[in-house]
This record gives sequence, C-alpha cells and structure tokens, in this order.
Amino acid sequence: MNAHRTNSGLRRTAATLLLGALVLGGSIATAAAYSGRGSSGDEDPSSAPPSAPVVTPAPVVTPDPVVTPGPIQSPEPIGAPEPTDDSDVPDPGRPIDVPEPTVGSEVPTIVDLDTADGHDVSVDLSDIVNLLDGAESGHPAEGMSVEPYTLGIENLDERTLKLTWVDFGIDNELALYRFQDGKVLVMVQPEPTTDVDAIGFDRELILTFKEPISAADIEGFLQGGLDTPGDDAA
Repeated sequence: MNAHRTNSGLRRTAATLLLGALVLGGSIATAAAYSGRGSSGDEDPSSAPPSAPVVTPAPVVTPDPVVTPGPIQSPEPIGAPEPTDDSDVPDPGRPIDVPEPTVGSEVPTIVDLDTADGHDVSVDLSDIVNLLDGAESGHPAEGMSVEPYTLGIENLDERTLKLTWVDFGIDNELALYRFQDGKVLVMVQPEPTTDVDAIGFDRELILTFKEPISAADIEGFLQGGLDTPGDDAA
C-alpha cells in the first residue's frame, strides 16, 4: 500500500513538471513568434496599433527689429533781416517829390497871344509841335514894327526864334506850317470878314526848338487864307 502511494505521488509530480514545461515552452514560443514578426517586417499593418497624429508646429513669427529714432536736429535759427536805409523807404507823412516835367513834354498845340489892342488871337502849332521844346506868346507894344504881310524871324538864342507879324485889330485864329524840311515857315492869317479899321498891330510868337536853328536859314511868309498855304513856297 505504501508502494502504491509512492507511485501515485511520483506520477503526480511528473505530470506537474510536464505541465509546467509545456506552459513554459508555449510562452517562449509565443514570445519568439512576436519577436520574429517585428524584425522581418511582415507584420500586417492592419493589426498594428494606430500611430499618434503628427503635430506640425506653427511657424514662429520673428518681429521686425525696433528702430530707435535718432536725435531730432533743431533747424538753424533764421537771422533777423538787415535793417534798411530809412532814406529808401517812403515816409507816409512826408510829401512825395514829383519830378519836374521834361522840357518839351507839355508844349502847347495852341498858343494864345498877348495883344496890345485886347483882341483874342491864337496860333495853332500842330504841324510843328513835335519839333519844339517850348512855345509862348511875346509881349508886343502898340503899333507895327514890321511891314504888313511879312513874317519877321530872329534868333533869341541858338534854339529859340521870335516870329513877328502884323494883323488888324480883330479876333483871329492863325496856324503855322513848315515846308521844305523846315527851311520855310508860313503863318496863315485869315482875312477880316467885316469892315475894320486899317490900323495894324504887332503879334509875337516865341518858339524854342529841340535842335539849334538859325533864323538866317529860314524864309518866312504871311498868308491871308487856308486855301493855298505854302504852295508858292514849296
């Protein structure tokens, strides 16, 4: 009976050892199988565990460098203007000096004559006024100093001539004309239109020319109407 128990115990021990060996061998085989599939690359992708998503990092924005402003330069100070000469600045309280008119700038076209008999007599100088620096009446005395129907011409200075002639004691309007480049002067004196005294009176006209002029180079005529002034002298 003891031998039988001993054999039974040995058989259980052997069975236990065999079972442990089988279990251990299966574990090793299983581990070897997993290890072989990982190294050979034949692992089925569908059986592999899902990989984690790759997260792409956001681009890093580098800020522009901060420019530090330089020192602000102050503009150059503007110098005060130089003082001007007070003599060049007109004084509003001082009267403005008006220059004297140039000689000849106001030569009259018509000159009223002084007459000893008190009549109104004038001479129109339109034909020669551009040659003159001045024109005015003489101051005749009573009576006649030249022959009737003549025109006396004389020099008072190198540019001034005095013309003298005789007229009746009437109001009259005369005109002076120039012919042959100034060599002939004709005084046109209208005749009386009514009866008058036969007494004659001197008339005088003083002319200042722009250029020297000699009475000896000029011939003078007194004409009694405007129909043919200077025709005979031309």
